[in-house]
Amino acid sequence: MRPLDTPPVLSIVVPSYHRGAELVQAVTSLADQLEGGLERKVEIIVSDNASEPNTVAAIRGLAERYPTLSYLLHARDEGGFFQFFAAPWRARGRWTWVFGSDDVLLPGGLAHIVAALEREQPSFMALNKRVFNADLSQELSASFNSIPDRRFDTFEELFFAIGIQPAFISANIELTEAARAFDPLPYLSVDTRHPHMAAFLEKHHGAPAFYCAAPFLVHRVENSSLAEYHVGNFFDFAVTFPPVLHAVVRKIGGPADFFERMTGEKRIASYEPTGLTFVDNIFENLLRSLAGGRHLNQSQRYALEQVLAGCRADRLKQLSELWTIHLTMLELERRADQAKALLEQNRLSCGQASQLFAKPTG
Repeated sequence: MRPLDTPPVLSIVVPSYHRGAELVQAVTSLADQLEGGLERKVEIIVSDNASEPNTVAAIRGLAERYPTLSYLLHARDEGGFFQFFAAPWRARGRWTWVFGSDDVLLPGGLAHIVAALEREQPSFMALNKRVFNADLSQELSASFNSIPDRRFDTFEELFFAIGIQPAFISANIELTEAARAFDPLPYLSVDTRHPHMAAFLEKHHGAPAFYCAAPFLVHRVENSSLAEYHVGNFFDFAVTFPPVLHAVVRKIGGPADFFERMTGEKRIASYEPTGLTFVDNIFENLLRSLAGGRHLNQSQRYALEQVLAGCRADRLKQLSELWTIHLTMLELERRADQAKALLEQNRLSCGQASQLFAKPTG
C-alpha cells in the first residue's frame, strides 16, 4: 500500500482472481485517466485472491507503471464477496468503488464521476452503463437506461426507481464511512448470489443517493466463469435473494409492500412507475428456473409466502398457481426417470437375451 499525503476523494478497489489480461485492461482504463489533479483525488487498489503467478506478475507490473496504484495479495482465495465487503476497510478515500476486474471505464468517466461525487455528496451513487460482448468487439447498447441524472432524498427511493440494477457491482459507489458502519459477517454466509444488494439497503437506507446517467462504464456480458450462470441467477432472484432482502426491509422498518414499490423494468426508460414490479420479476424468474430444471423446496415456498404477505392481494394466489406447475413438473420428471430406468432395463434384457441366439435354437 503506497503512502498518501492526503486522503483521496475516491478509492477504486479492483478485486482480482486470475484473468490477468482482463485485469490489466480494466486497471489501465482507470489509471490512464489519473491526470490533471485526479491523481491526487483517486487511488486504485488491486486486491488479489491468490491468483496464478502470471496474474500476480501482471499486478506488480501495473504497480511499477502507475504510481497511484497499490495492491494486496491474499495468501488464499477468500471468495469474491469477502473482497467486496473488505474493500471499504482498505479504502482511504471518502467514497469506495468496487470495480470488476473484467469491466472498463471509458475516457472522461473518472473526471465526470469524481465531480458528481463532490457536487452531490451522496451516501450512494448508481451508474448507468454501456453493454459490450465478452471480447469488447461489439457494442450491444450505448446506454442501458434512458433516464437522466437525479438526486434522491433516500436510498430507498433510488432502489424503487432502478430495481435490481445494483446487482452489477461495478455500477455502485458508496460512502466509505457508511459502508464500514455495519456488520458484514452475516452477508458472507447467506444463501444468495447478490448479498451486496441487501447490504446496500441496510447501509444506506434513509441517506441521500444519486443516479449518474452518463454511460462511461462498460459492462461485458456472457463473461462469467460460473456454471449454469443464467439459471443460477434466475433461481436466486426468484427464490433465495428475496427472503434476504425482505429481512433487511423488516430490520430497517421498511413498508410491507416494499417489493411492489421496486420497479420490475430491466432497462429504465422513465422515472414514472409502469406497474411492473419486483414481484413480477420474482415470478418471471421462477418460471425461468423451472424451465432450466431448478426446483424450490417447501421451506423456500414458505419464505416466499412471507415475502409476499404484504404485497398485492393476488400475489399469494399467483405463487400458489406457480407451485402447482412446479409440482406437476416434478411428477413429470419422476415419471421420465422411471421410464428411462425401465428403458435401460429392457435394453439390458435384450442384450442378455441375444446370447440365446449365439447357438442353435431349433
